[in-house]
Amino acid sequence: MLKTKQIKNDDVPYELIYLADEDDDQINKYKDTSTFLATMDDEKIIGIIGINEINEESTEIVCVAVDEAYQNKRIGTNLIEKAISYSKDKKYKELIIKTGNCGIGQLYLYQRCGFRFDSVNKDYMIKNYKNPIYENDIQCFDQIVLKYRIFSEKELTKIIEEYWNRFIKKNKEYEKSKYEVWSFGYSENLANKLIGYVKEGKKTGTSSALEMYDIDEKVPEEGDISIITYGNGLPGCIIKTEEMRKKKFREITEEEARLEGEGDLSLEYWRNAHEHFFRLEYEEQGKKFSEEIPVIFERFKVIYDEDRKI
Repeated sequence: MLKTKQIKNDDVPYELIYLADEDDDQINKYKDTSTFLATMDDEKIIGIIGINEINEESTEIVCVAVDEAYQNKRIGTNLIEKAISYSKDKKYKELIIKTGNCGIGQLYLYQRCGFRFDSVNKDYMIKNYKNPIYENDIQCFDQIVLKYRIFSEKELTKIIEEYWNRFIKKNKEYEKSKYEVWSFGYSENLANKLIGYVKEGKKTGTSSALEMYDIDEKVPEEGDISIITYGNGLPGCIIKTEEMRKKKFREITEEEARLEGEGDLSLEYWRNAHEHFFRLEYEEQGKKFSEEIPVIFERFKVIYDEDRKI
């Protein structure tokens, strides 16, 4: 089973760093001062991410690399999310990552994890690296700087309240309504992906394991109002639950799977994805998953989205 943990700098396998950065001069700038997290397959290090403090408010991901035999298995995504969690725990206000203009896959991944374009350092790659760098048949000339803004709980509370106030100003009928605040999925990347489906109108259903709710935790009901957030906690839209169905995992239908809006919209995809997710939840609680577990399926609609002027 894969696990991720902090490792000593002397234990960092530099053959992995070279997958992300081939320039020894650049590597020497951060290899001794960075904090390294590693994903392990038993005792083998198969992925690393280096995090270097810039100042008391900012930290930077200086390298992220995954063994070629383990790529395309969400390990890189998981490492970036671990770096985000690390930076949040250390109370930094922003996390920075830099990459070449030709890193199409990297730019896609970083944005999916919540990073946003900040600036471009023109000709950085040709001025600071000894040899030309090519990727995706494109020469890297410029360095792209992306930032992940980290909000405090106090800041997020204020932002959420202001968002709700703008909503009820336009929708007086909800002035006395209570609301929940939550995000989809179990990671930054998945939360951003699924709220995107909701905002596009592709996703109008969701499901959860009934037994995973705490005793004092509210179980979804028809008429519930929820502010859905991105992975970083910022509000993205408000939904209203129109229908709630309680059934066994094995009883979910093709139509309900389609309403979830994920993958190829098939029941097979839904079953595979949700079995994986529910198994993780059950294992964390020391329980065993089966197809007999009770599932709550919700059908909802978006009632407020500032991006779409709803």
